[in-house]
Amino acid sequence: LAVGGGESLRSYWSVYLPKVPLLVYVVDAADHARLPLAKQLLHQLLQEDSSLPVVVLANKQDLEGAYGITDIHDALALSDIGDERKMFLIGTHVAEDGSEISSSMRDAKELITQLVLEMQ
Repeated sequence: LAVGGGESLRSYWSVYLPKVPLLVYVVDAADHARLPLAKQLLHQLLQEDSSLPVVVLANKQDLEGAYGITDIHDALALSDIGDERKMFLIGTHVAEDGSEISSSMRDAKELITQLVLEMQ
């Protein structure tokens, strides 16, 4: 299930969040100006369920100026989320021409699949 992050869709998050085995939260690592809002929304979401596992995908790592993993970790204040939940941060990007899945996306898919299987 994917629910977009647009402002008009955010009201639906609380409806679907209790029904998911984990949260996959995608941020644009090259859009520095939106990271404070991404942080605020992520922390609000995670207040709803203190044990929900979360996978943060820092997308667009291939773009010039994109924040690296450490910068994304800090910008989203992931250290403040707590030690009780499973949390993963992965840098991702799509293949330049879109014809194949990048290795980072394959790794993210494998991790998400493994976490969902563990939850069943």
